[in-house]
Amino acid sequence: MPDDIEAHLILVGDMAENKDLRAQAESTNRSARIHFTGFRRDAPAIAAASNVFVLPSTEREGLPRAVIEAMAYGVAPVVTSVGGMPELVEDGASGLVVAPDHSQALASALERLYRDGSLLRQLGLAARERIAADFHTSQTVQQTGELYNALTGRF
Repeated sequence: MPDDIEAHLILVGDMAENKDLRAQAESTNRSARIHFTGFRRDAPAIAAASNVFVLPSTEREGLPRAVIEAMAYGVAPVVTSVGGMPELVEDGASGLVVAPDHSQALASALERLYRDGSLLRQLGLAARERIAADFHTSQTVQQTGELYNALTGRF
């Protein structure tokens, strides 16, 4: 990231024991801006207080609850194109989707949101609307019921 970007990275979860990740964080010239929180029961509140939510998975993901929660709070997501995340986050509409294992693409997406506050707000609002309209639990329950009725021949 360019020197003029004063972002902080908050890593939530059980990664404190990952010595390689800690060493990598400490080797940067911005190590004071990288925070390891460990496991937190208030992780959704941390996401809600953030400007951007990032899940740079490299392997399969279903529909990650953490991304859904962040989007429901109106936080713009940046995710990788693995598993169900591209279905959840529409690239350029309700967040940004980058290739997995492509750190430069991830950095570019974050810089883009840092420099373009209007886009950041627009994606956050669209993310909230997407979750409310397309991924709300009541809608899922209704659709599941309709599927079961159709499969059993009961209408």
